[in-house]
Amino acid sequence: MVEAGPESYDIIIVGAGPAGSSAAQAASKMGAEVLLIDRKQRVGVPVQCAEFVPQWTSRCIDFSPTCILQTVETVAVHLPNGACHEMRSPGYMLDRSRFDKELAAGAALFGAHISTETKVSDVSDQGVIVEDGPQQKLIRSKVTIGADGVHSTLARCMGQPAAKTIAALQYEVVIPKAQDHIDIFFHRDYEGGYAWFFPKGKTANAGLGVIPSMVFRLPDLLNDFLRSLESSRILSSIEILSKTGGSIPAEPRRQTVFGNLLLVGDAAGHAHPITGGGILNAVIGGEMAGRIAAQAVAKGDMGLLKEYEVEWNEAFGRSLSYGFSKREFLEKNWSKPGNDFEGLIRKTWVGFKEYYLERRGDSWNPG
Repeated sequence: MVEAGPESYDIIIVGAGPAGSSAAQAASKMGAEVLLIDRKQRVGVPVQCAEFVPQWTSRCIDFSPTCILQTVETVAVHLPNGACHEMRSPGYMLDRSRFDKELAAGAALFGAHISTETKVSDVSDQGVIVEDGPQQKLIRSKVTIGADGVHSTLARCMGQPAAKTIAALQYEVVIPKAQDHIDIFFHRDYEGGYAWFFPKGKTANAGLGVIPSMVFRLPDLLNDFLRSLESSRILSSIEILSKTGGSIPAEPRRQTVFGNLLLVGDAAGHAHPITGGGILNAVIGGEMAGRIAAQAVAKGDMGLLKEYEVEWNEAFGRSLSYGFSKREFLEKNWSKPGNDFEGLIRKTWVGFKEYYLERRGDSWNPG
């Protein structure tokens, strides 16, 4: 039985990651009464992210220098034939836990209310239904924003199919010396994905992503990758401080507005289908969703919510759609006998000029 509680808000946002907190901050700035919900006990924990963001992120949202563990200027892309291509990729390695907490705190300072350890089980046009001990409780809202990740409960409640994903596993390891670049590694065994080595001072995030059907191989593949780093003296020994894993969206959702409900961030499939990078788009899309939702509430016109879909498509939709076409091509050709594997990577990895040949007159948003 669902009981209607006394709580009522203009906007309820489910998920206190970068998308949800950015939406909460934007809506609160405009005077909307906002509730930001997260099912976890602590915002930002556990970290399920490689923690690299493009430099543009700092132009889209304010965060303190203490969130930056180190700056990065280049990425070294390693191909199986031994070739290494250095590419300019200015950005930051974040302390993602601190970053997420700062964004949520920023929303609170503008007036948003935060509720942790709160699990949403269903959603309706009246608001969200949360678990309250053995009971369920309705919290009313005029607009609901789903920022609840790749396996979004709100998307499922709207009848949306499970998102196409990449499966990832990552270890934080001790490194013998600092380095000022990040590394990307391709190998035929890393089907549909790649391995990464992202330094952040005395430690680094070493991870690997593959298509979901290969998830059972992830631990062995990642251990082999770490041994290769040790052999090449990037690591002096394999000392693991933490382990994390999860799914990364690999396809943008075609529909992200359902009446008075919006989907943002990973719940909307706003990570880049090739790189998996999603924080920048989450921040941009979250701001759009929060701002437009607040406008709709202020004017009493829910029809305005459709503008959110228009705006995010104009900002980065074409980039995501193009990236998804490249992912389909990549997965279709990965295991073809006799294929030019290095040529395939050049056509489908964002750093190579071959990636852009079919996309005349359009620039890539690093997502």
